[in-house]
Amino acid sequence: MSKVLGILNFEPSYVHVRGLEDFRPISATSILGRYRVIDFMLSNFTNSGVEAIKVFIKSRPRSTVEHITHTSYNLNSKRGKIQLLHGDTDYRNNELFNVDIQAFKTYMEFVDVENPSYVVIAPSHFIFKQDFNEILEYHIKSKNDITMLYQSVNNADTQYLMGDVVSLDEKKRVTAFHKNRGKYKKVNVSLETYVMSTLTFKQLVDEACTTSSLYSLSDIVADCVRAMKIGAYQHHGFCACISTLNAYYEANMQIKKEKELLKLINDDWPIYTMTNDSCPTLYKKGAKVSGSIVANGCQIEGTVINSVIGRNVVIKEGAVIKDSVILPDTFIDKNVKLECGVVDRLSIITHIKELKGTREEPIYIKRGDRI
Repeated sequence: MSKVLGILNFEPSYVHVRGLEDFRPISATSILGRYRVIDFMLSNFTNSGVEAIKVFIKSRPRSTVEHITHTSYNLNSKRGKIQLLHGDTDYRNNELFNVDIQAFKTYMEFVDVENPSYVVIAPSHFIFKQDFNEILEYHIKSKNDITMLYQSVNNADTQYLMGDVVSLDEKKRVTAFHKNRGKYKKVNVSLETYVMSTLTFKQLVDEACTTSSLYSLSDIVADCVRAMKIGAYQHHGFCACISTLNAYYEANMQIKKEKELLKLINDDWPIYTMTNDSCPTLYKKGAKVSGSIVANGCQIEGTVINSVIGRNVVIKEGAVIKDSVILPDTFIDKNVKLECGVVDRLSIITHIKELKGTREEPIYIKRGDRI
């Protein structure tokens, strides 16, 4: 692979994952019981041979720093490096100014020191499997100024809301960007992944800073749609945009299906994460589990149906967990009935015996809550 710098961008302003985002970036949120959202994109980088990666963090960096520093991601120990760069949340004392362009400008010297020929900029709130070598080869061959990744979807009326959708011509050139306001089901959504030369990247950052202090990378790319040759490379396979609580819930429900799971994780494309030395899960007499993923270190005495259970969760006798996502270190007492819920870590559910949400609006139990 040509000398490439991987940039993992932080989440844009349209991402609002109720409850979960109060305690950590979405990139550092547990998913599928044992992974973090960030693991999928960082594994895409390292599996593609990218050895220099800059991870930008918008705010609340502790969880991300702790996770990345304890995960190898199979990088070459001599040449490989993941560097974490924290967004300036105190910029002008206004969160509105904490946008990716300002962070790129602040830390441009760390891009220069790598001296890359190309940069690959990927989002931290998306989950998909992609070999970036394929996009880079297409980018070089087509002589694009920018090549962006997109996917044709048929659920844009409920997912990918307020993200970018793109219009394409017959040569797969981007002719326009629009915001997805849920009006149409079938559209071409931007996966917020861009390949470009380092020179083009610097030019875009400088132009965005000159245009507006509130501009993001997607804003300046959209502005350049007529002035630059922006090509589109189609992604095939599973994709999830974690932009709302419902999107987070649905991503867990979809990925846990064996068919979708194998599209993301296999022997040829491992997903790296922080190791954990918990003992195997203990299933006691009377426990019933079906259609679910249960991480290690759990103690299951009750019934678990079509759910995702994180590490070190205790589910006592008579409890029924259905269509729910339980984050690590949670305790669910006897005879509790939970359906369509997202339970944040360190929660204790003991006194209230029935909690029920819907697929469209899952109930959320906040981190450390006792109910």
